[in-house]
Amino acid sequence: MPIAPAQLARSLGALGPLDVEQGLAGTLEQVLGSARTLLHADRVGLMLVDQAGALDWASASDGMAEARSGDLTVPVQVGGGPVGTLDVYLTAPRRWDDSEGAALHAYAGLVASVLVAAVTAPVPGRLADQLQAALAHRSMIEQAVEILVDREALDAQAALAWLGAAARSTGCPLIQMARAVVGGAPLPSDRLAQARAERREATDLEVATHRRDSELHEGAARGYERRGQAGRAQTERLQAAAARGRIIDAEAERRRADAGPIGAG
Repeated sequence: MPIAPAQLARSLGALGPLDVEQGLAGTLEQVLGSARTLLHADRVGLMLVDQAGALDWASASDGMAEARSGDLTVPVQVGGGPVGTLDVYLTAPRRWDDSEGAALHAYAGLVASVLVAAVTAPVPGRLADQLQAALAHRSMIEQAVEILVDREALDAQAALAWLGAAARSTGCPLIQMARAVVGGAPLPSDRLAQARAERREATDLEVATHRRDSELHEGAARGYERRGQAGRAQTERLQAAAARGRIIDAEAERRRADAGPIGAG
């Protein structure tokens, strides 16, 4: 369901000061629990690249490990490179609103801040060791993501998700798949096609959302005009125009993705 900016701000603000020196595991569970409540999810989990270069469970809102990728996933970036993913898990399928994705990105940024604080502290323990391993592999994974973005017309989020899915399907660590991409190895075209298809589906949903917003604002503008409230009508028309602009941007991105190459299988 849609999440208003004020609702997101209240959710983040309710966490208060976060002190990793009191325990990294507890601090992360606190943040992930807040995200779970905001998103009305069954679980929110954090996966980090481990010492073997594989994407592995690190923390969750309820402390329970989850081996699979989430129903909604965004990258967690530290120092400009990906170190893991923030995943939302549901027991029942759900269509995601753009505002929910934006909220998860905001929480991914908060998680990244907690991880940076843990590195600076530094904080001992399993999670801290896993974080150090993730930072060591960050550069190679970022290079692979950039190659997929440039060559296969994926966005960074879809590229990282593709790397994770390809690594799991072949039984190799994420870092090994990243090295293969950077080394120019032939890429499984079926998985790239699937990633592209999922990106197109997400773009279609985004376009439909912006079109609905445009129609709602236009309807509101007509209502204000009938009541003689020209100022409010103008504001609604500007918001409708902004929504139409977002439609144009999303459709241009979809055309770029459709025209991009797919790696040889």
